[in-house]
Formats: sequence, C-alpha cells, structure tokens
Amino acid sequence: MRLTVKRSVQLAMLLVCMVSLHVIYRQDNVKSEGPELHPGKFGLWNKDGDQPSGRGFRKEPVGPIQPVRQNRRKIANFHRVERSLDTHATGGAIDRTAVNSQLKKPTGIHASTLDPDSVFRKSDLKDIFISVKTTGRYHKDRMALLLETWISFVREQTYIFTDTDDSDLSKQTNGHLINTKCSSSHSRLALCCKMAVEYDTFMESNKRWFCHVDDDTYINVPQLLNLLLQYNHTDDWYLGRPSISRPIEMYDKDNEGQRIAFWFATGGAGFCISRGLALKMMPYASGGRIKTVCDKIRLPDDCTIGYIIGHLLSKRLTIVKTFHSHLEGLWMLQPMQFKNQITFSYSTYGQKLNIVNVPGYDLKNDPTRLRSIHCYLFPYIRECKQISMKRTR
Repeated sequence: MRLTVKRSVQLAMLLVCMVSLHVIYRQDNVKSEGPELHPGKFGLWNKDGDQPSGRGFRKEPVGPIQPVRQNRRKIANFHRVERSLDTHATGGAIDRTAVNSQLKKPTGIHASTLDPDSVFRKSDLKDIFISVKTTGRYHKDRMALLLETWISFVREQTYIFTDTDDSDLSKQTNGHLINTKCSSSHSRLALCCKMAVEYDTFMESNKRWFCHVDDDTYINVPQLLNLLLQYNHTDDWYLGRPSISRPIEMYDKDNEGQRIAFWFATGGAGFCISRGLALKMMPYASGGRIKTVCDKIRLPDDCTIGYIIGHLLSKRLTIVKTFHSHLEGLWMLQPMQFKNQITFSYSTYGQKLNIVNVPGYDLKNDPTRLRSIHCYLFPYIRECKQISMKRTR
C-alpha cells in the first residue's frame, strides 16, 4: 500500500512538471510573435537589447528579418493577389507553388527586382519593356508610322534599337533611341548583335517583362497588357508564336552525333520573356553572350533565344496564337477578331500584298494597313474620327 502511494505521488509530480513545461513552451511561442522583438544586426532582439534564447531563434548572424506578424500580413496579401490573378486569368488555374514562391525573401544583386511590396502589385504598363529592332534606312517610314500609332500610347515604355545615330528620332522617343553600333545589314550576326543589346538593356532596367518586336509590327497595347496580367513575372514564361509547324532540329554542338530539337517564337510576331526567366538566361545571354551562342549554332536572333530557353534551360514556349507575323496569311484575319489580337504585321511578295483586310484608309495612303488597324481599334482618336470604315479590296 505504501509503495502504491509513493508511486502515485511520483506520477503526480511528473504530471505537474509536464504541464509546467507545456505552459513555458506556449509562452515562448507567444513571445516570439510579439511586437517587442525587433530585427537586429545578429538576429532578433528584445527591447532591453538581450537576444532571446527560446525555441525558434537562430544564434548565428543573420540578416534583418521581419517579425512573424508581418509575415502573416504578407500571407494575407498573397491570398488577395491570388484572387486578383484568378480574375484575369483565362488559361486555367494558377500554379500555387509558383505563386507561393513570391513570399520568399529575395537574395543577391537582383533582390530589388523581386521586392515583396512590388511582387504583390498587379503589373501595369510601366512594368513592360518594349524593344523595337530597326535599321537606319527605316527611320523615316517604318518608325515614323509606329510613332504615330501604337508607340504614342507607350512612348515611355518603348526603346528603339538601331544601328545609326538620329537626333530627330531620339527626340521623338524621349531619348529612347539606342545605337547598338551593330552592322546595318540583315545578316545573322547583325541581328544577334542587336538582340544582345536589347537583352542587356532590359536587364539593366527594373521592369518585369521584356517584349520584343520588329519595326514592321503593330502592337495592340491593351491586349498585350491583358496577356501579361495572366502570368507571374517572377516565374519562367516565354510567350510567343512559332512560324513553323514543328520544332527546329539540329545536331548538338556539344555532343557530336546527337540531335536536339527546340521551339522558338518568331521575332516578326513578337515575343515576351518574364523577368524570372530572363534572370536564368544570364549565363548564356548577358554581356553580349547572345552573339557567342548565335555564332555557335549559326541561327538568327529569335532562333538563338529559343535555343537558350528551350534547349539550354529546358523551358517551354507558351504559344500565344494572337501574335501575328508576315510569315502567315494575314488577309485571313476578320475584323471581328481584331480587338482580341496582340500583334499585326505586313509584307509584300512580288506584286502580292500580305496585309490585314481592315476598313479605313485607302491603299494608296495606307499600304501597310497598320494606320487603319490603329483607327479600327481606337476610333475615338482625333485623327481617326473622320475616316470612312470601308473594306479594302
């Protein structure tokens, strides 16, 4: 009987100890979330300057971090952003794992481009870097046409990459004319030279999206923004449209006898690359490396971009059918489809015109039809109000 009482007392004491330890543990956790803890040079410190030693604190030096309470606010912001993205998305559910990665603290020299406060903000026009590739002999006609139409909406977001100085054009673009010092020819190396400067200039900016077009391309600016709102700029996105029905096949320069295949978005239709993917391209593209890769595989600039993304990085091209180039039958597009398209182009094959059949100016005054497309999409613009919307023949 005495032994039983003694064992009962021991069990009771053990139970009291366990309850006490549990209370202490709970208090430690509550304190770790309290506002009295402040980021310090070597971790979290309390208001008296003493570093807590409770569970969950690192003793080694760490960078300044935010209290747990602020992290909870970021998580709440994540759910708000997720709902916003769901509203704009039309291509299916959002990758929750990818979007969750926004909550991670950015590191490295590009941390400012992934600042949490800016990550949770919806993309706007000011987040888009639009590059237009041209050459000196097209400044007076092609570039003048683009400046009068779609570039007038996004003059501050658009940069012109050419091969000669032009003070007049530089003034019209608010100083956004960049002389690449590349050759004025249409050779493979000249094209890759300009693309290398385009990429490096984008990387020096803090913009979220790199969108490239040629000087014979019209951009439907609202639709471009609507497209980009569907995607997370911190993830790996390569948006565009191929001009061929199957991926390019070639022998692997690094593995003799082996064949590789990859898709590329044709530059004539335009393409967009997210900041997240552009960062991963740096080992192969930054500092003029695009020219090196281009010379190695002996393919043009848009193919080289596809090679870097599709083969070297193993990332997929997301095909966007509302991008259009002169390599397709543009006359098949119907006016009722125009407002949903992102880019348009034009070309001439001998005496045959490959142009969009859009009402507006006559062919003599608008042979490319880009001016008519502009007025068809935005009829309220002053210079478009008096145009008769008749179909071209």
